[in-house]
Amino acid sequence: MNNKMPAAHFGSARTARNRNASGFTLIELLVVIAIIAILAQMLFPVFAQAREKARQSVCLSNQKQIGMALMMYAQDADETLPPYSFGAGTAGYIGYFGNDGPRWADMIIPYIKNEGLFNCPDSTVRLAKFVGGQYYDTQTYGYGYSTPSLSTDPDAGYGVAGRPLSAITSPSTTIALADSRIEKGEGSARILPLSYDTPLSLNRKVDGNRHSGARGFNIPGKAFLSVYADGHVKYVGLLDTLGNGSTTPNQWNALQ
Repeated sequence: MNNKMPAAHFGSARTARNRNASGFTLIELLVVIAIIAILAQMLFPVFAQAREKARQSVCLSNQKQIGMALMMYAQDADETLPPYSFGAGTAGYIGYFGNDGPRWADMIIPYIKNEGLFNCPDSTVRLAKFVGGQYYDTQTYGYGYSTPSLSTDPDAGYGVAGRPLSAITSPSTTIALADSRIEKGEGSARILPLSYDTPLSLNRKVDGNRHSGARGFNIPGKAFLSVYADGHVKYVGLLDTLGNGSTTPNQWNALQ
């Protein structure tokens, strides 16, 4: 019996083996690369959003613990929140300016014992001591303390620093501390709300870009994390914190 295969059959077998050994064709590789690129474009924004949510959660936790420290300080100080600063700075804006001196973070750090809590992951500043001094530099705070800036009405009612808790009319809707930005000459340790603040002027005091991603004149999109005078933390829109005269309470006015 002749078991030999025809030569033509061997030729076709070798062709099949050669085709299998050659792997993907160039067209197939390009198709795969294109699919991967499309998937990457779809997934990268999702990953970016997830990272930002994680940073926002860290910032929320930081502010929650700072809020608790403010409340603990008040418990030990006859139910009075810490002032913005001691000495000449008890009235707020007349503080130590750019000089060394104890301010609110220096006052509550014993209740926290972790200066890293003053650093938001999305902020460009990190809490540090004043150069050559012993207290924290006001240019390095990640969060600003809502501080009275004027002693005349109606502005005297704005800000919570140094106030007795009993004087704050609505603690759950009054901002005590928030994401802050650095304005030239001001620093980031305080926010000085005024009765005549507009969305633009308030936007120069708080950091509504940090977590919202809103840039430039996108005022409606700006939002930030805030500690309220009862200790809870909330992500709030910049416009939502300003009164419109009838329906929305002004969340910066402690005596409203």
